[in-house]
Amino acid sequence: MVRSFRLGKLNIAAILVASVALLAIAAIGGKTDNAGAASGGIGVATPKSSSTGPSTGPAAVRGTRFGNRVLRQGMTGADVTVLKSIVRSKRLLSGSLAGSFDRPTTRSVRRFQASAGIASSGVVNPNTAKAMVRSLGTGHASWYGPGLYGNGTACGKVTLRPSTVGLAHKTLPCGTRVLIGFRGKYIIAPVIDRGPYIAGRTWDLTAAAAKAVGLTSAGVGNVRHAIISRGR
Repeated sequence: MVRSFRLGKLNIAAILVASVALLAIAAIGGKTDNAGAASGGIGVATPKSSSTGPSTGPAAVRGTRFGNRVLRQGMTGADVTVLKSIVRSKRLLSGSLAGSFDRPTTRSVRRFQASAGIASSGVVNPNTAKAMVRSLGTGHASWYGPGLYGNGTACGKVTLRPSTVGLAHKTLPCGTRVLIGFRGKYIIAPVIDRGPYIAGRTWDLTAAAAKAVGLTSAGVGNVRHAIISRGR
């Protein structure tokens, strides 16, 4: 009886020790999964759903800066989408604008560099980025929205709201996608309305579009622009 009692106590103690060890291993493993990748160590990243992960399509290009970092093949990001929009507007690239710097993008960058008299490296360094920005069109822009929310737009199917991202232009076909840049920030927006009808102004940005590039505080300003694709 005494021996059985002692064995029972030893078994319980062994189970407790094993449980504590397993919990410690799990805790360490959890830290490795989340912190390992961030610190450059080996770890398993926790999967993220597409709804919470960063978007790489044109919708992600809202107030994106371009030229703040060197871009090369294999990189991703909204600034890569801006790059691809610029070379697309010059008919140097076709296909998706998703923010991945792939081989076709490298080839298009080389062609742009050759046409601009820059060494054809395929890498978007500060000199190439500046040349690309200088190659964009320029125009005077304003913004609109307050007092008009709830109204339909001239292109139809769009009700103007504070969150609506779009542009007004006098003649471009509805649905035309345009890259707009102001003070180093860029946005891709569709033509959804007509205007502006003030002499000397080319574009009217919705409040949300203007806010993304910082035009709301300025009121009006000179913007860079490129036609990415024409609507119908």
